[in-house]
Amino acid sequence: MKKPNIDWVVHIVRNGVPCDDCGKIEDSFIKYACNAHTHGMAKYSHQDFQLVIAYSNQEISRILNTFGLWVQGGRRFKAGEYVNGIFEDCPVRLDEFEESDRKVLRVIIPDKHNTFPDDDKCEYPYSIQKCPEQMLYKKERAEA
Repeated sequence: MKKPNIDWVVHIVRNGVPCDDCGKIEDSFIKYACNAHTHGMAKYSHQDFQLVIAYSNQEISRILNTFGLWVQGGRRFKAGEYVNGIFEDCPVRLDEFEESDRKVLRVIIPDKHNTFPDDDKCEYPYSIQKCPEQMLYKKERAEA
């Protein structure tokens, strides 16, 4: 079987991780939040993807690379779409959000009750997925 050619980048910005450029340890996100996103889907005429729940780097990469491989294989996604195949027991939803002045498709994962963040019963931290990017940062960072 041919090994997939991952020709995009998964960029994960999360608390406790040093910056590749300056070495400063990131500590600006609220608890359980991150900004993980792809760069490179434009070569497939597709929006990039984003995930804001601070799963392990390995799990974040698995989720975002799965979407990337699907796009590379010709699949197209749009905002509001429910997608099966990321988890065995539930779909995820894609919503359009701004990430650093560009529109991305954010992967929205339901909580353990399969409740999505637009339902008031959605549990933390899954409820934070409906927040704009700037609200994922601690107050002092968001005001800077």
